[in-house]
Amino acid sequence: MKVIFKIYTLLSIFLIFSCSDQLDETPIDAIDADYIYSSEAGLESGITGLYNKMRELNYDEGTGSIFSSVFFRIATDLGLGRVNLDQCYNPNRYNANWPMQNWGRLYYIIDRSNAIIAFASDIDMDQDKKDVLLAQARAIRAEVYMQLYTTYNNIIFKPEPTTIENIDQIDYTPADPADIWALVDSDLDFAISKLDWVVEPGRYGQGVVRHLRGISAMWQEDWQEAVNQFDAIVENGTHHLVEVDEVFTGDKNHAESLYTYQTSRALGGGNELAGGGPSALASMFNCRIYELSSGEMIPEVQYGGLAFGWAFPNDYCQSLYDRENDKRYTTYYYEQNYIVNNPDHPNFGQPLPESSIEDNYRRYHFSLKKFHDPDKPASSDQSYQNFVHYRFAETLLFGAEAHWHLSGSNTDAKALEYINMVRRRAFGDNNHDYTTIDLDSYLEEHAREMALEASRWYVLKRLGVLVERVNLHFQGGSNSGNVHGVQMEDYMVNYPIPQSQIDLMKGFPQNPGYTQ
Repeated sequence: MKVIFKIYTLLSIFLIFSCSDQLDETPIDAIDADYIYSSEAGLESGITGLYNKMRELNYDEGTGSIFSSVFFRIATDLGLGRVNLDQCYNPNRYNANWPMQNWGRLYYIIDRSNAIIAFASDIDMDQDKKDVLLAQARAIRAEVYMQLYTTYNNIIFKPEPTTIENIDQIDYTPADPADIWALVDSDLDFAISKLDWVVEPGRYGQGVVRHLRGISAMWQEDWQEAVNQFDAIVENGTHHLVEVDEVFTGDKNHAESLYTYQTSRALGGGNELAGGGPSALASMFNCRIYELSSGEMIPEVQYGGLAFGWAFPNDYCQSLYDRENDKRYTTYYYEQNYIVNNPDHPNFGQPLPESSIEDNYRRYHFSLKKFHDPDKPASSDQSYQNFVHYRFAETLLFGAEAHWHLSGSNTDAKALEYINMVRRRAFGDNNHDYTTIDLDSYLEEHAREMALEASRWYVLKRLGVLVERVNLHFQGGSNSGNVHGVQMEDYMVNYPIPQSQIDLMKGFPQNPGYTQ
């Protein structure tokens, strides 16, 4: 079988490395293409490999390439960037390597998915079981194509696996959006028809696939289809809201999770393995309070342990919360009422005095707690934890948006019902319900619930307000004396295509606005 994976620079025979005990599969060290495409166990391992690659894409291990995913969390109206993130929309910075690693990773996953889908038909196994595996591969392919297109706009469309025979026949012209959306929707519709609602952790079920189908419909402004998908998730009942303090604690395989990436220190050591690699996200968005020159604080897990302090929720994000009544303010973020924890300091056990606070964002700033890991050693900036990536709260918010668009009414009953379900969970009562919904109120509630999670950048782009809101609210700098905004230009809503790839793609055009 002459199947290869060429992500335009990759010319080697496909080898997939996986240890898949965590997904109840036979551990395999190295699996070649013939094995994957000729046996049931090989197909299972191939699907596991796709999940591993998706985890690497969205929750990269270590610190070197983590910026490629952190960018989408921080480069919005809710972010404050330091270090390499302080000028997200500087044209030179925007064209750097770290924001563009997604291109190669996304195409790598697409080509793997294409091969699994194309050659699974030759495997002799129970058809229903095969369909479930194919549904997962097709859902992942759809998700990745949607992310690729909505990130770069101009992309190559190639739904067939790369082989020795067709490697020189790739069409290097920008894809027709209609072809992209047709494949995305077809793949997701197939997955919806084959997958169950209740599945084992680490696998796609109907909840996440319908959520993705609803997102696809919203990009295409097919509001009826979006309503159908989000309503189906709500009405089924498998997924529902949990308490605010349960969303980002424990193993995160709870009813609110539509999909949670699985990690394990015991099974880890790298994202090609079932347990994945150690992540720095638990150290990314929280300040280094222990660096205060007063010496009153030391690294402690309660406050996040060792931290990078490279990016934070900004002042605008903080201003959106009712600090007295909204439980998310003290649950999704670290409380700023620090207690002196250095046992050798005379003020040990006392509130940290305001006089000790320094005007240095790395040392003191409003910090995100969504990635807090209570098991991360206080002396380490790396941790293993599960990551909830799609969740029911956003299904409700997207459902509210879809109903609002479909009805054209700011008082649409279903839109208000859905958005107020999120608010009632946050406030514990119905005294803070919205009575009308518009773009500003919707985006503010999305910000309160989903701040610095994976979707904000794409939501703003889809609604056509990314440039406006980034220029209004994004902040960069290391203290109040040098804090600055950015000048995001309209063309920057599309990522630049890596020049190294353009050089190989026989004249494929760079996105407008970026120099060749």
